[in-house]
Amino acid sequence: MFRIGIIGTENSHAMAFSKILNLPDEHTGKILYPDARVVAVYGPDKEPAELVAKEAKVDCIVNSPEELIGKVDAVMLTSRKGSVHYGYAMPLIEKGIPMFIDKPFTIKPEEARALIAAAKKNGVPLTGGSGCKLAYDTLLLRNTVRDLKAKGEMITGCINFPADPDDGNDGFFFYASHLTEMALTVFGYDIRSVMAFEKNKSRVVVCRYDDYDVTFNYTKDDHTYTAVIYAKSGNTVRYIDISLIYWHEVEHFIHMLRTGEMYQPYEELIKPVFVINAIEESVKTGREVAVEN
Repeated sequence: MFRIGIIGTENSHAMAFSKILNLPDEHTGKILYPDARVVAVYGPDKEPAELVAKEAKVDCIVNSPEELIGKVDAVMLTSRKGSVHYGYAMPLIEKGIPMFIDKPFTIKPEEARALIAAAKKNGVPLTGGSGCKLAYDTLLLRNTVRDLKAKGEMITGCINFPADPDDGNDGFFFYASHLTEMALTVFGYDIRSVMAFEKNKSRVVVCRYDDYDVTFNYTKDDHTYTAVIYAKSGNTVRYIDISLIYWHEVEHFIHMLRTGEMYQPYEELIKPVFVINAIEESVKTGREVAVEN
């Protein structure tokens, strides 16, 4: 049995993951993963932690992330603010505990690098980020782009998802990970640079690749997620359904625990941190900014 701890009960993800793992599936009436269970939770605020524990039948509420050491075999870090992820995650990674680290992985490149360096040193598998990259429509668009590139027919593309530069949870970083990870999945992680423009709190970002440029549209008040692929053979328009992403995230996490196999290499897992930081710099400076590797 994999004993799982959750850090960050202020996020709705904590409740969703705990229910998927601890409660019978509403369709089959069976526990989806009999070999895994959320046994402990931590949240900086008492009330959300108690609510998750009550509704998802979690036995234990701990007073600090460090209290999970010795009580759990793996951790899902779901705290809303990426700025706290490094401090919560590092002591657990150093103890060899596999982790799911929610979006945004961190908000500082140096912290992202330090976490994966520690994970590599201690042989710790990691997964996480935005579940939107796992949506069926996102993967279908990825396959479309791969096919068009192989045929030499790819021209350009665009994709949108909301993000708010003034969000109370670390601003642009909080929701920007969703679009960034979806777009990198579809168009590739080999992005070279970005040029960002902001108006009415929405951002249009021209992203430069070796073979094409594409546009990421962080549309603050638009909650319809759409991608358009432009190709010599014709255009593809697809609306993106993200309704099942929590189940996909848990599935990949449990697979990692069972096999040790990571869904993405470490470098891909943290690449969105560099892209978002480059966008932030471009908005501030008005210049094209190279994306760090």
